[in-house]
Amino acid sequence: MSATFKHTPPAVAEGGAAEVSWAPRISRTRLRRLYVRDSLGLVDDELIAEVGHALEARCESILAVHDARRGRVHCPRCARENQTRLLPHDGHLDSRVTCPACGWSTIWGAYQDTFLGKQLEAGETHGVYDAFIHAFRGAIGPRQKMLAIDRLIHQFHYSLVPRHTPARPAGVNLIEGSLEDVMTLLEELA
Repeated sequence: MSATFKHTPPAVAEGGAAEVSWAPRISRTRLRRLYVRDSLGLVDDELIAEVGHALEARCESILAVHDARRGRVHCPRCARENQTRLLPHDGHLDSRVTCPACGWSTIWGAYQDTFLGKQLEAGETHGVYDAFIHAFRGAIGPRQKMLAIDRLIHQFHYSLVPRHTPARPAGVNLIEGSLEDVMTLLEELA
């Protein structure tokens, strides 16, 4: 994954920020195929697992950005094993962020540049991502996993967009494509 580092010189940014990666949004084609197979009564264990794990990884990325915005940066070297390791930063772009456990380090501005413009903002919906992760991990068998996926996808079908507030549906954070593409897919799946 390449990132632009607008706030720091390349020599500094190439350090720890180069180790940061975020899970991609899921393809509309793969998600549509899962729903088509499910509507035909076909339980495709592999496809359910593939889509579910992709959504789980994307949700984890969104929540990590949510945490980082609140001063709790997850270390890309060791946070995957132990997500309780949090790194303090004071919010200034040139502030150094360092993991006390493994020594990973970068500048806050370089870290921030790794997620800006990548549809990783949780906004008011962060609880939905967390609920999906717990439901999917706790699901027993493909049917329960499919139900967890379905609940997540349908959470983003207009219900989380307040009618009185100009907002972009959060499904765009999970599913690749433009707002129009994602909304069309969500309408099809509903």
